[in-house]
Amino acid sequence: MSGTLRKVALIGGSGNLGPHLLDALRKDSSFEVTVICRQSSQSQFPAETKIIRVADNYPIDEVTAAFRGHDAVVLSLTFTDIMETLVDAAIAAGVKRLIPSMWGGRLDDAEAREIFPPAAAKARQLDYVKFKETLGWSWTGVTCGPFLDLCIQKNFFGFDSKTRTGRIWDDGEKRFAVTTYKGVGQALVGILHNPLETANRIVHVSSMEMSLNELLMAYKDVTEVTEWDITYGDTEAGIRDAREQHRTAWEFGDRMEALALLGLLTEIRKEGGAHSGTKGIADNDLLGVAQENLVECVRQNLT
Repeated sequence: MSGTLRKVALIGGSGNLGPHLLDALRKDSSFEVTVICRQSSQSQFPAETKIIRVADNYPIDEVTAAFRGHDAVVLSLTFTDIMETLVDAAIAAGVKRLIPSMWGGRLDDAEAREIFPPAAAKARQLDYVKFKETLGWSWTGVTCGPFLDLCIQKNFFGFDSKTRTGRIWDDGEKRFAVTTYKGVGQALVGILHNPLETANRIVHVSSMEMSLNELLMAYKDVTEVTEWDITYGDTEAGIRDAREQHRTAWEFGDRMEALALLGLLTEIRKEGGAHSGTKGIADNDLLGVAQENLVECVRQNLT
């Protein structure tokens, strides 16, 4: 396989990540992009976006037909029950490259898979695409750590700019890698331009490394308020409490709050986190993922 994978199908062009992947592809004239979505979807896409609709349960014959003629298929879905169907459809359609919905932390970390349920689900996807490797078909996974934009916007890092409150875990010095939506889009474009170098492996990218103490300083800089009410917690105790809350909470919002906290604590529970700093920058140069400024990212996502 050589040269750019030009004809790209994207499943999951809405949601949190999907629009940013679509935007990155549309901005590069090398690509012909098609969004594949469910018949019932009410999502809006930019003008002139080519759209193919399939039945809501993603029947394999319809999905295979939608994939046919594309060089690459990109998945950006949060639900996992149809992933094997999509992999099988990509192979049957003659697609050269699948980029599964594995965006996030490392999947080779057994403790992370045990602590953070989405990591376990993504690891099963990884096992399946490895099992299905075949001549003429390949895959690429993306390890990028937490999405920085989303975590700031939703207060997933535990800092609230309105109340000037926050929580720091342990001493706040443990560093972990994060990636902006823009950076994830850059990684996707880089993969499609470098198919040989990215075949049948996970690429590791990040927009920056940071600690919670550095993040707090960025919040203080942006808000121009130096006095914040900060509490401190123990990572291991936080993991135990969040797992129990996720298991027992009745309210969906409470379960999601616990899940978000588990995602953060998975990253910072040991130096380098689930997304190793060394590996986090290993593919940045190859894929064209730029380093970004933490203060500016906080500023952009608080306004």
